[in-house]
Amino acid sequence: MPWRVLFAMCLAWCLAAQAESLVVYGGDAYAPSTYLANGKPAGTLVDILKQVSHKTGDTYVVRLYPWKRAYENALRGDGAIVGLSMTPERQALFDFSEPLYYNALQLVVAKGHEFAFSKLEDLKGRTVGGGAGVSYGPEVDQALASAVFALERDSDATARLQRVLSGQLQVAIIGHGMPGLEHVVQGHPRLMGRRAELSVLPKPLVRDPLYLAAAKSMQKKEVLARFNKALQELERSGQLTVQR
Repeated sequence: MPWRVLFAMCLAWCLAAQAESLVVYGGDAYAPSTYLANGKPAGTLVDILKQVSHKTGDTYVVRLYPWKRAYENALRGDGAIVGLSMTPERQALFDFSEPLYYNALQLVVAKGHEFAFSKLEDLKGRTVGGGAGVSYGPEVDQALASAVFALERDSDATARLQRVLSGQLQVAIIGHGMPGLEHVVQGHPRLMGRRAELSVLPKPLVRDPLYLAAAKSMQKKEVLARFNKALQELERSGQLTVQR
């Protein structure tokens, strides 16, 4: 048997021997990164998991739920989680991959109520709406802990934008750049009719790196190491570009 064929067979056997199936939770309403399309997981992060799976041999069983439920499941160690921001508190609880995606967190206001934003202190005194159970990265978490500004949390981005239009909120945080905003608007006929009344500030709140992570209790460092290696190989080959 030619040595090349033998090597390929040995490599395939080694990958099969180490491969495993991993449940991966994520948010079900965070287009374009993770969302449900006709009831099935879809989005940029789901596509990345599929590409990496071909390289590692590991199978990622993606299950998308409302974020709070997805996070609680991952925290219990029922599975890994994708789309997670890194914070000092979470680093004590989870093992993290390399960044997969950089989430541009847009600040959306009512037309005619724009203001200059260049730093977090510019939000002081304003009513700001954000997602329930969501971390917007360590800088924002620190600003909230220091009462630089307050955040009114909800579990519905469409309701958040409607509150901006009604004047109940001055600012809504909407993740995943302009595609994320347009996805929210297009999914709601009333918002579609009033899209021209919404304005996005030029500078995003932050660009938050998102990760694949697994609770330390799961002991998945080897799985994450394989994931990182495959991710780097895909980037070097040009097959994958991490959105920064």
